[in-house]
Amino acid sequence: MKNTNFQNLKELLKSYIPKTFGIATVEKYSLIKSSLQLEVMEIVDLRNLRDFVVLFFSRKNEDKLDMADMDRMSSITAVIDKEIIERGGEV
Repeated sequence: MKNTNFQNLKELLKSYIPKTFGIATVEKYSLIKSSLQLEVMEIVDLRNLRDFVVLFFSRKNEDKLDMADMDRMSSITAVIDKEIIERGGEV
């Protein structure tokens, strides 16, 4: 991996804006997977990244998350969860 989880997530968020609430398209799935470099991570790394994503979004605005951020967080964690499951891990 070339970058930290923080750097990868910040770079992803520059271009990842869901068009439809609650739906992660195949294109967005691929963008998330490649931007966060999920293919090179072990299950424990994926779990740590998932925890980091949730923490990042929850601390971004401690009063409350807006719906767009909630949707982005949900999509990103869903992609990470899918990767964990495909590798035989539990979520």
